[in-house]
Amino acid sequence: MRIRGLLLAGLVFVALPSSPAFAHASLQSSTPAANSVLEDGPPAIVLDFDEEIEAPLADIQLFDGDGEPVELGSPREGDDATITTASVPELSDGLYAVIWRVTSADGHVVNGAFSFQVGTTATGDGQDLLDQVRNGVGADRGLTWFYGIARFLALAGAITALGVGWWSLQGRPAIGSRRAVRRAMWVGWGLLAVGSVAAFLGFAAQVQGGTLSRLFDTSTWGDVASTQTGRMLVLRVVLTVVLGVLGWRYSSNAQGWWRGAALAAGLLTIVTFSMSGHPNSLSPRWLWVVVDEVHLGAITLWLGGLMALAFVGREWMTEPEAVRPIERFSLIATVCVPLIVATGVAQTLKLAGGLDDVTATDWGRMLLTKVMVVIALLAMAGVSRWLLRHDGAASIRRTVIAEAVLGLVVVGLAAGMVGQPPRVGVPSRAFEEVITANGVIASVSISPGQVGANEIHILVTPPGGSLTPVSSATARVLLPSAELPAAPVTLVPEGPNHFSGAITFPQAGDWTFELVVQITETDSALLKATVPIP
Repeated sequence: MRIRGLLLAGLVFVALPSSPAFAHASLQSSTPAANSVLEDGPPAIVLDFDEEIEAPLADIQLFDGDGEPVELGSPREGDDATITTASVPELSDGLYAVIWRVTSADGHVVNGAFSFQVGTTATGDGQDLLDQVRNGVGADRGLTWFYGIARFLALAGAITALGVGWWSLQGRPAIGSRRAVRRAMWVGWGLLAVGSVAAFLGFAAQVQGGTLSRLFDTSTWGDVASTQTGRMLVLRVVLTVVLGVLGWRYSSNAQGWWRGAALAAGLLTIVTFSMSGHPNSLSPRWLWVVVDEVHLGAITLWLGGLMALAFVGREWMTEPEAVRPIERFSLIATVCVPLIVATGVAQTLKLAGGLDDVTATDWGRMLLTKVMVVIALLAMAGVSRWLLRHDGAASIRRTVIAEAVLGLVVVGLAAGMVGQPPRVGVPSRAFEEVITANGVIASVSISPGQVGANEIHILVTPPGGSLTPVSSATARVLLPSAELPAAPVTLVPEGPNHFSGAITFPQAGDWTFELVVQITETDSALLKATVPIP
């Protein structure tokens, strides 16, 4: 009972999610840009992300300055799978807020918001409007936890059912002849079944920004099932049923074709995890999906063997027939462990883009914890191997139990990492300031305010508040601390005293922005501001 309690505690650990995070796809740019000021309303809202998204599931909402919704066209895919767009009706002058939510290629929901203004007359505070309309938009915390727990249960159940199931066929008599082993296999299958069904329900409710009450809202299931993640979740449910039927045949002492069918169904079940997680968003996709499949397959084989030996009982391990399957497990573990380490390192470097910022994310910190537990697990495996050679199979029972518990902890950490973004998001700080000089007032907004490309909008008010158009405006940016040469900013007239353009910041720092306004042919004004780029 004490042994089973330890393993049960490990399974519970696997099921507990870490803090949820949804920053897997990042918004690269938008039309209109955040904080921009437009002469006329845009014909469409266009969102461009840094990875592919599920355009049919995108949700874009527009609110006017009073917080009232403005009806938009249905979101559709843009020029490629990273862009989604929605048509906009004719807008009157005023402040507007955009609330968006998309599902990224790796199945994670991402949301955000920004404001823009139509007309050159200031009409309110964009942040105040965003705070007003964002309340209640997006999935609630209860649904987020439900979906996370469902994913983790499915992963834990798959590794337990498939790993223990494969090893249960080994030996003469087979390891699976022990009742405790069969019970462990069926517990794993139950976790897989419950987790798979719950994951589909949670995913369907979450992508629609709903609550727990929408778990059984069938109106969205068709759209969800047409996406990459949805297809994999449906396939996993079907394969779980198939595995249950094949497992029942095994319990009835059936022989023959069902073994090959069970192996194929098990391999396909592993594929559904790779095809609905981080590897699905990497390039080339097929390569990293295969790497992840090998990683998960080796973990399943290794950890499944540990759990089977932990449940098989000391009496079985003292029998002469037990020596051969235990030695076989030792040999297979010798092959699986290097595979796990090699594929894990490769995925880490690809996902994180190196190890420089590994401690800056929850994903990286969980990775370091996982590495430390793996080191302890490998040390324990070395002890087991030594005992097996010197004292026989029965002597490794306690160390095998310890390995199985540590292995479940590793699986729990790996499952938690699935819900975390592996890279630090690009820091940004939108800049909006009013600067004056020689009676000239200029309202300058730069968004998103990050290293790389940005959009700039300038509204100029000549001396005395005159509406007379100024002759011209030119701008440049420089970074005194880095002794970089001044870079010109190309400004395009958008209307009377309204200019826009593109501005690039090659590195972070406190940049000096200089604006030269030619009021008349003979009068000009130089306006300066410091733009902090994080």
